[in-house]
Amino acid sequence: MDYIVGVDGGGTKTEVAFYRRDSLHETDDVLFGPGSNPRASGYDMSAERIAALIEEGMKKFHIPPDSVTAVGAGIAGAGRFQEQEELTTRLRSLFLKLNMSENLKIDVFSDSKAALQGALHPDMTSGMLIISGTGSNAVAVEDGGFFKSGGWGHLFGDEGSGFDIGKKALRRTTKERDGRAAPSSIPGIILRELGLMHAEQLIGHFYQSEDQKKEIAALARPLIEHEHLPEVQAILEEAVQELVLHIESLHHKMRREDGELPVFTAGAIFNNSSFMQEAFRNYIETRGLGVIRHIYSSPSSGAAKLTERRGC
Repeated sequence: MDYIVGVDGGGTKTEVAFYRRDSLHETDDVLFGPGSNPRASGYDMSAERIAALIEEGMKKFHIPPDSVTAVGAGIAGAGRFQEQEELTTRLRSLFLKLNMSENLKIDVFSDSKAALQGALHPDMTSGMLIISGTGSNAVAVEDGGFFKSGGWGHLFGDEGSGFDIGKKALRRTTKERDGRAAPSSIPGIILRELGLMHAEQLIGHFYQSEDQKKEIAALARPLIEHEHLPEVQAILEEAVQELVLHIESLHHKMRREDGELPVFTAGAIFNNSSFMQEAFRNYIETRGLGVIRHIYSSPSSGAAKLTERRGC
C-alpha cells in the first residue's frame, strides 16, 4: 500500500497525517507535535520537527518507509519559493536518514494554500479561505489561478489574528494604567491570565519571553471567553473588519463582482469565537462578498491532494 504524507505546519502546532493514495480526504493515522513555522523556529528545527513526527508515525502505524511515495507540506512561513527550497533541502536530507526513498517526492506549500485545497468540496474549482489563528491571511483559487492577501508576518501584518487581538488588549491595559483610556475589565482579564498583580509587571514578563508572538496570541483565548463584554467585543469587531478587508482585496485581484463565491473560515480564533463568526458572516453576506461554507477536509488532506496532483 502506497502512502502520501500530508503535513500542516503552523506556528504553534504541526499535524502529520498518513493518507492512502486511494483516499486522500480521510484518515485516522494522525499525529500532532510542536509548531514548524521556519520564521519562528528556524529551518533546521522546522525540518527536524516534521521529520520526527513522520518517523514516529511510520513506527506507530506500521508504515514501511519505502511505502511513502510523497510528502506534501503546507507550512506557515514558507509561502515564498526561496523559503520552500530551504525547507525542502533539509527535509530531503533527514528523510534519507529515515530510509525513505531517494526518489521520494517532496512538495512544500504555504499553509494557507494547502488549507484552501482541503476546504474545497470535490465539485468546487473556486473559493476563498480566510485564516485567523496565531497569524492571519487569506487566499483564493479560481480557474487554476491563485491569489493571496496578507501573510506579512506579525511585524507588518497579521491583522485580525490572535496576536493582533492580544496586542490590542495589552495596549488597552497599559493605556488604562496611564489614565489614557477609561477603566474596563480588560486589564483584569489579562493580568489574571498571566498570573500578574500589576500592569508594570508586563514589561518583565514579555521582554524576557522566548516566544513573544505565541504568548501574546494566547491572550486572545481569555478575551474570547469574555466576548459578551462590550469592551471585548470592540476589539473583536476591529479584528473582524480587518479580516473582511482581506476578502475585499481578493475580490479586487480576482475581479469578482458576484456574491456566490464560497468563503471558508479557519483558525483557532474563528473556531472559538461565535461573536467573530457571526459578525464576519454578516459583513460578507451583506456586502455581497460570498457565501460562508463549511470546510470539506483538513489542511493536511489539502497538502496531500496538491502533491498528488503535481504527480507522484
